[in-house]
Amino acid sequence: MKSLLLLDLDGTLIDTPHYEAWRRAAARMGIIDFTYHEYVVHLAGRPRQEGAVRLLELKKGDARRTVCGSDDVSALAHAKQAEFLRLAARTQLFEDARRLLERVRSTDQCVKFYTASENAASLFKAALRGSEQSVIRGCMVRQRGDQTREALFASLASEYPREAMILVDDAPHAVDAACRLGMRGYQIRRNEYAPVPTESCARTIPTLDDITLPIRY
Repeated sequence: MKSLLLLDLDGTLIDTPHYEAWRRAAARMGIIDFTYHEYVVHLAGRPRQEGAVRLLELKKGDARRTVCGSDDVSALAHAKQAEFLRLAARTQLFEDARRLLERVRSTDQCVKFYTASENAASLFKAALRGSEQSVIRGCMVRQRGDQTREALFASLASEYPREAMILVDDAPHAVDAACRLGMRGYQIRRNEYAPVPTESCARTIPTLDDITLPIRY
């Protein structure tokens, strides 16, 4: 029976400047006190449009004007993307991600990568080259704007038995979605601010070194 490792990119494998991009974009709209803690709890792991809605709802009382219309959402999402592209050169692999990918290669573990980000795939490939990692074999899928995480994961898992799969993500809602589908969901929790999954079968780990490969079931 084949096993599969499902890996999120942003915040799990690559250290991307999403928070700083959101902070700068928010400041341009009069929101000057958007904290990292708020980012981790409310925006991390969300598609850009959803993130803009969440940020504006969270901070609508702090802006210089009312910011809750569709034009404001689009403007914030666009500003965030522009800031992110300016900062993207900082992107690199986490050290434990580099070690995990080395173990994926050495054990010939089947792997698929996924992301909600428009740019994460290219940044991941650039980070691999920057760390002198060869490209890992495995498909890379981007979540569509109208697609739930459950639907994304179900499509990625179509060829594999659920009990033979491990999904790793830094976002607790993604780990919960995997668990509800019968997969083993692991949250990589890189900071103390991060909320934790609510599903009882979810597992929280402080480092990707805690994942044993190849997957046993």
